[in-house]
Amino acid sequence: MAENNQENNQQQENNKIPEDAYSQELGTDLDDDTPDKPKGIPLHTKILIGLAVGVIAGLIVNWTLGGDDPRVVMIVENFTRPVGQLFLNLLLMIVVPLVFASLVVGVAGIGDIRKLGRIGAKSFGYTLIISAISVIIGLSLANWIEPGNRINKDVEEQLKAKFGSDADSRVSAAINVGAVSAAFATNAKKTSTKIKDLADSAEMDKQQASIFAGKVEEFAKTSKKFADDIKKSFDPVDEYAKAAEEITKEADEIAKRTDVLAVEAEKFSSETKKFVSGVKSARASVDTPLMSVVKTIVPKNVFYSVAGENPNMLHIMFFALIVGIAITLIPSSVTDPFVNFMEAVFQITAKIIDMVMKFAPYAVACLLFNNIALFGLDLLQSLAWFVFTVLLGLSIHFFVTYSISVYFLSGMNPLEFFKRLRTVILTAFSTSSSNATLPTALRVSEENLGVPKEINSFVLTVGATANQNGTALYEGITVLFLAQLAGVELTFAIQLMVVYLAILGGIGTAGVPSGSIPFIIGILAMIGVNPALIAIIIGVDRILDMCRTTLNVVGDITAATYVAKSEGYELLKNVKSSELV
Repeated sequence: MAENNQENNQQQENNKIPEDAYSQELGTDLDDDTPDKPKGIPLHTKILIGLAVGVIAGLIVNWTLGGDDPRVVMIVENFTRPVGQLFLNLLLMIVVPLVFASLVVGVAGIGDIRKLGRIGAKSFGYTLIISAISVIIGLSLANWIEPGNRINKDVEEQLKAKFGSDADSRVSAAINVGAVSAAFATNAKKTSTKIKDLADSAEMDKQQASIFAGKVEEFAKTSKKFADDIKKSFDPVDEYAKAAEEITKEADEIAKRTDVLAVEAEKFSSETKKFVSGVKSARASVDTPLMSVVKTIVPKNVFYSVAGENPNMLHIMFFALIVGIAITLIPSSVTDPFVNFMEAVFQITAKIIDMVMKFAPYAVACLLFNNIALFGLDLLQSLAWFVFTVLLGLSIHFFVTYSISVYFLSGMNPLEFFKRLRTVILTAFSTSSSNATLPTALRVSEENLGVPKEINSFVLTVGATANQNGTALYEGITVLFLAQLAGVELTFAIQLMVVYLAILGGIGTAGVPSGSIPFIIGILAMIGVNPALIAIIIGVDRILDMCRTTLNVVGDITAATYVAKSEGYELLKNVKSSELV
């Protein structure tokens, strides 16, 4: 019997998976002396090679053939763009489950007031405040430096034409009816072209058909102007409604014909009447600012928010927050299966990111080739400003915000604090993963700073997912930078929404290398910026990821020291400099 028990125990031990097995696997993408050192070229080196190949090939093609050469366009449209789009779609595919699962798990842990009382509330409050500060720093620098606007005007116009055409119609979707109006204007233009073709080939009463086609074409232009004006106020509604009434009367007359044009005219009349009726209803029920905020944040039907071509990340995140909070109010015996399922979903989506990123070197080469071959060197010059802006923002937050926090909230000398964390800083920078750095952070913060184990185990473990203010800062700058490149002007209200998304994104972003890329793509799609623009920054994402991960991990430890100090623990007690690890 004892032999059987021993045999079973040995088998369980052999089958046991270390808690940080996933972090260890992610950490193998390093050229260091780890026991499981990877074979061949590390992934981050491959991505840099892909970046170099894409840039060099693009420059050669641009300098020798020019971006407008039919051969260049053929290669881009039939090979490099589909490959790049495949990579983007693979990442977009997992945005919703990744954000929802990680937010539910993170908030459920942070909000467990019954088990950790004040510790949970203080950790969550600190995370929100520090993350808000980081995003404000990022957006302020992006608005001040404007890295996306520091490119050649000709290239800027090409980018606006290429990436901004499908964006303007959706930028204001979160706050007014501008997107619907722009969509109708686009459809009116297509209808105008179709009616003109039908009029040209009409066999009966061709003159009537031609006159009607001209009026529809003029109305399409009026609709385009109306779509631009409606973003500012509802004042043009009455004038536009009058023009719509006139054209629909004409369309109703044409609908009496017996040819194909009659069918198209009847359809056009019906859609126009429906659109004008909707705009009038919207004007009649203009929301107060508070009601507008409520409708923007809180979804009526979360499944509708998920099912759209561009999922509403704001609605999904709010719903995930509510679910996470509700979990903390229900006995764990009931919620454990769901939380475990969400944890499994998070681990699966994080693993998918890892799998997809293996394809990144080739996608980066293709995506960078697309832009460089068409637009040349000016785009790369703009990228230098982007990198500078991100690093400046990270530096300000690291050396200023954290120093102030440590000095006033933790009662520690900032220089001594950073000195005692040198091992954590190097580990975070080299692994580019909050999860992979967690074991080191737990040990160093306890042994070098004197943070109690019971506080460490909660604040740092949850913080690996939920307190990523470096990522929040990076996401804010990146979104503004790419919007500037696309020629999309984000209003103050939409920038506030980006702040909200980036703060929650610090919670909802996986603590793994390049974990913020899918989230940024989701925000870009939501605010109307072509997600393909992510190609411009993905090549330098690795080095920036290393820097912001360092910020994330150190931010977790500042939270732990604050909570420990506020709970009455004495930091640095019985810790000597000679004993630092």
